Amino acid sequence: ARRARRARRAKMASEDLDALERMIADRERALVEEHVTSAFTALRIAYDAREVPAGGAIVLGSPAPIVVDGGHMKEFAGRAFHERARVKCGLSAVCEKELARKASIAALDEQAMDDSGVDFSAPEYKMKKTKRRGNKEFADHYGALGLALVRYRATKQQIMEQHKYLTIQLHPDKCGIAQADDAGKEKIEQRFKAVLTAMETLTDKNRRREFDSVDAPDFDFPSECKEGEFFETFMPHFHLLERFSETQPVPICDDPDASAEDVRKHYIFWGAKFKSWREFPHEKEDDVETAHDRNHRRHIERENQRLRAEEKKKETAKIRAFVEAAQKYDPRCIKQRAEEKAQREARRLGRTASSVKIQEEEAAAKAAEEAAKVDKASAKKELEKNKKALRKEKQRLRALAASAEGWVDMPADHIVEALCEAMSVEKLADVKALCDAISDGENPKGPFDVVAGILGACAAELGGDWAAKAEEAAARRAEREASEKVSGAAWKDDEVAALEKGAKQLHPIGTDNRWDAIAAHMAAEGKTRNAMDCMTKFRTMSA
Repeated sequence: ARRARRARRAKMASEDLDALERMIADRERALVEEHVTSAFTALRIAYDAREVPAGGAIVLGSPAPIVVDGGHMKEFAGRAFHERARVKCGLSAVCEKELARKASIAALDEQAMDDSGVDFSAPEYKMKKTKRRGNKEFADHYGALGLALVRYRATKQQIMEQHKYLTIQLHPDKCGIAQADDAGKEKIEQRFKAVLTAMETLTDKNRRREFDSVDAPDFDFPSECKEGEFFETFMPHFHLLERFSETQPVPICDDPDASAEDVRKHYIFWGAKFKSWREFPHEKEDDVETAHDRNHRRHIERENQRLRAEEKKKETAKIRAFVEAAQKYDPRCIKQRAEEKAQREARRLGRTASSVKIQEEEAAAKAAEEAAKVDKASAKKELEKNKKALRKEKQRLRALAASAEGWVDMPADHIVEALCEAMSVEKLADVKALCDAISDGENPKGPFDVVAGILGACAAELGGDWAAKAEEAAARRAEREASEKVSGAAWKDDEVAALEKGAKQLHPIGTDNRWDAIAAHMAAEGKTRNAMDCMTKFRTMSA
């Protein structure tokens, strides 16, 4: 309610001031028209075209009753003289401006002389309390000039006119300072000085900005509002901040039916482009007038500027939070966000059949790719498993070959190793079956048959002369089996002695074709025994 009353008083004062300005303008216009009309009436030049002779020109007229003061001119001619004549007649633009200025001063002097005094009890002369910021005091300069109701909206012309008026009204000589006592003299001087100080402050751009910054009230920005009260809660604060913007005019969109583009520009400006010229004098500022020299003065100015920058940073953060809150509760922004969300949802749900089909095909292709990857991984895992099993069977084969060292027709170590290198995963089952048979005792003929069987199974993979070797090993095995059927007689003592001599002394373990050599030794001794018989008997004796 107090704010509304102040607004009404400010409006009434503004209307009174506008009426006074119109009255002064009408009086100036009347004075100018009266003077110019009388001048044109006095100056009339005319001629009769019939009196102009052939081949010549003549102008006849009556001289105007005007006396033009030439001043320091030696000759009454030239542009300067003509300009003086035009001014004397009131035909010059310079003359009109001068007349308007004189009329304004005359009207103001007349009003000042007619008034008995200034009513300082009027609302426009009511001064606020002096504010102090640091070591500075800020008096109410607007109240000193009678602009308390107008304040920061006062124009420079209003300030000048009030200054002229009050300097006449409050001049110490006119206020009777000579007859006043000491207290009265001090009061008169202080009131007159207040007018002069207000004039100096309010006509200087930087000083007026500083004063307006201090004179402005501290804003309590809202952070939320009730539903339906956004424009009454937030928009007045935008209008309060408008005066501090360096960019003018300020885009303020307070129309509930404004377009989305206007609302967007509004919040872009206030959220990112708004730059305030408001100053924030700090409590700890030092007076630059107390500086010892210019370096000290610059140091004080830098320190004061730093303190003010800190306060301005805080105010900027408050304004930014206020703008974000306004954008959050603005029903226009809420509506825009809801529409954008609905559009996104419509685009998400409005997929065509072709897009769904493409997605299904992509999903099927992806599933097939995943299945292929799984199959490949399984195959790789199975291959690794078979390789590991093959390595195990190779180790078993090497162990069997080592245990059968020295047996008849047993392949040499390099042949066994070559077999191990040539084995592939595909032959794993055959190799495992043969190795399992000899390990379980199902093959009474021992490791030879295992190695011979593996040699026959792997002959195709080995290539070269390995097939011939396999056939040779098979033939030798058949021959041995036939001979075993024929020779089944018991061993005599002399045969056993010859066998022990050949196996232990003449042909020890490690001899190439050992049992063939032992059989040859037995034949030389007159004992007919084949290599297999010798090997079997010796193994039986050793067991």
